[in-house]
Amino acid sequence: MHLRPPAGPRRALRAAAAVAVLAVTLGACSSGGEPTERLDAQSAAGTLEEGLTYWSGDGVDLALDACLPEAAEEPTRAVVIVHGGGFTDGDRASGGSRALCEATAALGQAAFSIDYRLAPEFVYPAQVDDLANAVRWLREPAQVQRFGIDPARIGVLGSSAGAIIAQSLATRGQGPLGTGERVAAVVSLSGVSVMSPEGFTLGDPSPAAAQLVLRYLGCRSATDCPQSVPASPISSVDASDPPMLLVNGTGELVPAEQAEAMDAALTGAGVDSELLVIDAPDHGAALLTTDVRQRALTFLEDHL
Repeated sequence: MHLRPPAGPRRALRAAAAVAVLAVTLGACSSGGEPTERLDAQSAAGTLEEGLTYWSGDGVDLALDACLPEAAEEPTRAVVIVHGGGFTDGDRASGGSRALCEATAALGQAAFSIDYRLAPEFVYPAQVDDLANAVRWLREPAQVQRFGIDPARIGVLGSSAGAIIAQSLATRGQGPLGTGERVAAVVSLSGVSVMSPEGFTLGDPSPAAAQLVLRYLGCRSATDCPQSVPASPISSVDASDPPMLLVNGTGELVPAEQAEAMDAALTGAGVDSELLVIDAPDHGAALLTTDVRQRALTFLEDHL
């Protein structure tokens, strides 16, 4: 059994409350507008440790919240949650991230919702580096023992801007998926995979979304942005990449063609990829209706 010594603000999580909040925050209705089925409340309470610093640099202290299930006899898998907000807004508790973190713990998995540096003050690859630093921090022996996690079973769930960051880390580098900054599985909700000039004409992209991507890249235009190719997750796909579940809505900010292109690239490289296009204009975390949420949790469970 792994003991978790107190450090930083800490409070009990109640599974019933966490699941209820998740159902309300992340889409209490299906795409057809009917109420969705709520997950069954689990009896036990876990713990929430807030504001744990995982990296300091550039005059910034970055923190995460740890949502932990009850102590288990075996180390548990870990899910890192990366919020959206167009790279310019949001934090580890916003956009449904806190509810998702708590509900994940209520279902028996450790979850860690992270902050990262925001644009325009910080641009690519700062945000990807931040996620990498969070993963490396979680793999340190002190954190492995403290949180009761298996360092070889770390996955990422990213929404919107967070999905781009998650895809980018997943396709960066090579080697075993259970060491360093590598991750073993990714769930991407409305991620942009192609940011090169042709990506801005893929499908019917929202001008607002395009401007946020350019701000993340530190560019004035799509045609004058040399970093757009290396920053595109699709450009570095190879056979060593982790399995991905790519979720996208139809008619939302991010064209479904982005997810379709990434799915084709992963499949072509021999990577296990699942594509889920929802017939709804929902974006990011709003896609997590009950069925989609269960699909995401099952995917992470199967691959971690």
